Amino acid sequence: MAPELFEIDLTDGPALALHERASGNVAERYPWASLEPSRYPPLLVERARHSWTLRALNEFGSATVMGQLVQVMGEARVPLDLWSLAARFPAEEVHHVELCARMAMALGGGARLAYDPASFAVAFDPSLTFLQRASELLVRVCCVGETLSFALLSGCLRATSHPLTRAVLTTLVQEEALHGRLGFLYLEWIAPELGAAEKERLGRVAREALDAQAPLWERLRSTTKDGVTREGFLLEHVTDLGWMESQDYIAVSRETAETQVRAPLLRHGIRVP
Repeated sequence: MAPELFEIDLTDGPALALHERASGNVAERYPWASLEPSRYPPLLVERARHSWTLRALNEFGSATVMGQLVQVMGEARVPLDLWSLAARFPAEEVHHVELCARMAMALGGGARLAYDPASFAVAFDPSLTFLQRASELLVRVCCVGETLSFALLSGCLRATSHPLTRAVLTTLVQEEALHGRLGFLYLEWIAPELGAAEKERLGRVAREALDAQAPLWERLRSTTKDGVTREGFLLEHVTDLGWMESQDYIAVSRETAETQVRAPLLRHGIRVP
């Protein structure tokens, strides 16, 4: 399938009113006017526009795969309480798409990004049972992906003092908190029933999901000295626009992978190679 330009839109009618009633009026709830792009170097603003647009696209992908998660958990007939928790996630991810997109717009407009609409859904081995598919998706998406995402967003929140960035990141962190935890709540239920071969397979699934994050860690080589990044940007400006210092990304990612992904999985008998 040919790549498409990433664009999102809202209607201007009854659906919008219902959307705002359900998720809060994003346009009025956050201090958008407090962000003044003219205060920052144009190159940094351009990078921030790209970063927030990319975050919106990633949240868009998360919304898609969370919808798949709800479907697969239903097909597997998991306990209703676990299924109910998962059912909240797609709407929360859609909310995050809007917030990240509005951050990009506040910085001057979204960046042009192309993507493959079919690339987000997880393709399963057709021989897997519905329950095995649910286990794979929960390990891949929740235990690994969402756990890492929550840790990195939390680090960005700790780093920033800008009122708009703090408000947006606070919402993302609060709503993402349960996404990773659900994977381990599911494992508390299913792990005693998993055989050795299935645990080994899920360990490989977790390894693949961690490896998918590696290119991000390897690209982050910027350093900061005396409050100025290697590129010459003030660290205060960097954190205002929603990032941590680069080395903090690496440290948080590695610590999270070890203490919040690999170790908890091992406690359920799933060893990540």
